[in-house]
Amino acid sequence: KMAACCSCFPGLKPRYKRLVDSIYPTNPEDGLVRSEMEKLTYYAASAPEKLDRIGDYLAGRLTRDMARKREMPVVIAMEALNQLLLACHAQQINLFVESFLKMVASLLESDNPEFQALGTNSFEKFSKIKEDTASYHRRYDFFVSKFSAMCHSQEKNKTTRHKIQLHGIRGLRGVIRKTVTDELQVNIWEKQHMDKIIPSLLYSMQDDPDSSLTEEGCTVIDKGDSNHSALAEESLRELISRATFANVSAAFVPALSHMDNHSLWAPNNAFALKCFKIIMYSIQAQYSHVIVKMLLDHLDENAAEDDDIKASMLQVLCVIVPIPSSAAIGPSVLDVFNRISKHLHLCAENTPHSKFEDALIETTGVLAAVVPDYQKLETMTFYVNRANEVLQNKEDLSENTVNTIDQKFAHLLLLCLLQIVKTYHCNNISNLTTTLLEPLLNVALITTPTDRLLAQSLLTSLLDRNNNSSRLMLVSKQEDVEALGLITSTVGKYDSDFVDHRLPNIYNWLYESYTLENNTISNFSSLYKCAAVLCVSIVSHDVVVDITRIMLAIQAVAVDSLSSSAVHYDSCGMLASTSCCLLILAHVSAVPEFQHYVNQVMLARQNFSPHFMPQYALVSQTNKTTTKLSPENAEKVYFQSSHIYNALKGRSGYNVEKLNRPFQASLKVETLSAEGQRSLDIESINIEFSVDNQNSVVAEDGIMPAENITFEYLKQVFYKPPMTKEERLTKQKKLADHIRNAPFEQLLSE
Repeated sequence: KMAACCSCFPGLKPRYKRLVDSIYPTNPEDGLVRSEMEKLTYYAASAPEKLDRIGDYLAGRLTRDMARKREMPVVIAMEALNQLLLACHAQQINLFVESFLKMVASLLESDNPEFQALGTNSFEKFSKIKEDTASYHRRYDFFVSKFSAMCHSQEKNKTTRHKIQLHGIRGLRGVIRKTVTDELQVNIWEKQHMDKIIPSLLYSMQDDPDSSLTEEGCTVIDKGDSNHSALAEESLRELISRATFANVSAAFVPALSHMDNHSLWAPNNAFALKCFKIIMYSIQAQYSHVIVKMLLDHLDENAAEDDDIKASMLQVLCVIVPIPSSAAIGPSVLDVFNRISKHLHLCAENTPHSKFEDALIETTGVLAAVVPDYQKLETMTFYVNRANEVLQNKEDLSENTVNTIDQKFAHLLLLCLLQIVKTYHCNNISNLTTTLLEPLLNVALITTPTDRLLAQSLLTSLLDRNNNSSRLMLVSKQEDVEALGLITSTVGKYDSDFVDHRLPNIYNWLYESYTLENNTISNFSSLYKCAAVLCVSIVSHDVVVDITRIMLAIQAVAVDSLSSSAVHYDSCGMLASTSCCLLILAHVSAVPEFQHYVNQVMLARQNFSPHFMPQYALVSQTNKTTTKLSPENAEKVYFQSSHIYNALKGRSGYNVEKLNRPFQASLKVETLSAEGQRSLDIESINIEFSVDNQNSVVAEDGIMPAENITFEYLKQVFYKPPMTKEERLTKQKKLADHIRNAPFEQLLSE
């Protein structure tokens, strides 16, 4: 009764009500009474316990005015609330904020766009206020839902729709600013909120997908807050920049879903590129690898989608990976490349070439470019072992049942390896471990000529210390070699392990690669580059002599092929390629006599056998007609070990005695024991077995008695023809069985 009575007599109203009533002018069009507002503000600051009552009273008047559609009194009430919020920072402000948020919610629920704009402006000002006390009970679920709905407004009037959408974005920005920095507020990173905020911001950005980005990832905004696309982009940056490791996925998953639902991956993925660049620029660098992982997860989940869509996803990945300053792949590098290889295998099962294959290969190179060199080596080791396993399985099959899927898979792996090796620089050649080189050498022997060319290029790049492969051209005289400008590297103290243990295997591979029957001129050109890079990357007297022996042995095979029709080699290609290598060797040796002799042979070839010259034999794939040479001319056009022996004789450091012994590839034995697989190098054991059982006596245990090892026997073994593959396998098995079964004391004595 007292309250009702007091309402009839304004003089009996509580002071805070009188102060609130006095801020309303007689004519609403005159706006807020500033002098009375100052009195209300002073009173609220002096008596903060009255704030909640002031808020309730203002809320009541605002609700009544809204119901009566009085716009100016509503504007005056919200302006008063805004000024009170800015002026008062007492502990009791929380109760006043509740009244304020109720009034903002009432305005947003209105159908009047002006009221919605008024509520948004007030909420945005409130979001900039730093509260002194935490509010554990306050929730912003309604505001997230309402502002998100405003972003998707479908108002028929374009101007009104644009205005509502703009206020929706500003409201979401206010929610982000108010909640994302305060851990005691509502958890804005919950799925129910992110599923509304992220799609709303992305939807608002779709009107301007081509906004320019600077290198630092900042958008060039020159339209202020009237450009809702730029405003949404700014809000998204602010949100993502606050993300921690625990909630990165909460913001990224809705973005991926938005791209899927609105078909923004293909055929044009410009908007997807823009969005994920924004995310990658905004996120903290130490969490960027999470984005890469989630994009790969999404690719795995959509493995059955169209190849164009998956290729667009990989294109996005290629663009965002180089953005962060730190490594973007994270700790599980091999896992990332393993997942790429799984998609490659799926591509191999689909015989037609697809855009997705090219995207996978390109992505491999981009990912490899951001990891350190030791991880590149690990990745290359992983890929080349996969290719080796696949090709070994293929080799075990008969020629009529070759698995084309495995063959294509190995081809794709080699293409990926080429992309990785482009980003690798060989600073220390000893980093090329046996686990990388042996499978690569094996792959380079058992593949088709086309894939073999890829493997040869890989090995050349791995051995190239000074980027000499890009300088190498076909040469026919010493002047041509000098014009190449090759950079040489001598054997250092860290190269001894490579020279002692891995270089012999490369020698064997080089000889066997040259003597394969189905080589093309591209293979011979590639082998020349590989041998030349090896010469200039490891300059030593032993390397010069050893590779010279190999070239002479290959020349012998080519010459025998010219006089025999049993084996069909491209003898002209072999002779031309070896002549280029010998020119490089003579240049590296810096021995004038050696250089002069090689030049003489090349000049004789030009006169008597031009079809042996590199410019002819390694350029055209057409049939090469050869003329029979007289013995006198044959001695001039073929390199003679005796002449090279005389040229190097007397030079310090050159073991020229090796030149009198023809090169033969040493054998590599791989066998399975009870403990697992092990490799045995025949040369390191110094046990020799005779292949010719008719002319030698071998005991039952496979050991040659000492009394049977005579000079004639050694001469016979030394000059015997190379073994066939079947004989070699038999010899390997026999030796392996002996070493595995013989007592240790016997092996030691042998």
